[in-house]
Amino acid sequence: MNTALVIRICVITLALLVLALIWSFMKDAGDGTKFVFVILMGLAGGLLAVKYFIPWLGDMLGEAVFSSGEKVEQDHMTKAAARIAQGDYPGAIEQYEKMLEEKPDDPFPVAEIAKIHAERQRDPQAALKVLEEHLQSKDWPVDDAAFIMFRIAEVQLTHRHDFEAARDMLEQIIGNFPNTRHSANAHHRMSELEQLQYKLLMEQRAKTTTSDSVKA
Repeated sequence: MNTALVIRICVITLALLVLALIWSFMKDAGDGTKFVFVILMGLAGGLLAVKYFIPWLGDMLGEAVFSSGEKVEQDHMTKAAARIAQGDYPGAIEQYEKMLEEKPDDPFPVAEIAKIHAERQRDPQAALKVLEEHLQSKDWPVDDAAFIMFRIAEVQLTHRHDFEAARDMLEQIIGNFPNTRHSANAHHRMSELEQLQYKLLMEQRAKTTTSDSVKA
């Protein structure tokens, strides 16, 4: 049990016992004295309520309403991380799939499943399949749709080295979400892609030139 909760319960219980004890001695007192004592009891009870009971009740309600989903999500993420550390990639995917069942509108587990396929299992095609199927499965909010589309472009570029497919996806982001930060990010990513492609082209040309020189 939470230590703070135990302390609050003990303080409230002790206060109630003290008040009950004082009341037992006040039975034979005059009405005026009893009236004053009732006022003091009300003030003390109010202070205890404000200090301990109301915060405790608020914490309990807040945890019930807001924290339960976060705890479940954290639990699945922890288990998934443990599975990855053990090399149990199907087990990690299973944990993210459970998270997705409980929060079907969250693109994060979709991206993590794709990441495991691409980086851990060296299967970018499976990663793309997961991302594309989920992208087409519903009308995602703009931020979530762009998030998944960027992940598709990343897999195409980083794991398949398919510059044209990555560029096509970035162009779709620019076309689908004009005048947004997603469009701006896609333009920036496109520039990086072109620089990388140019760099690789120059390296290939340098290798070819060196090889021709050696043969000559």
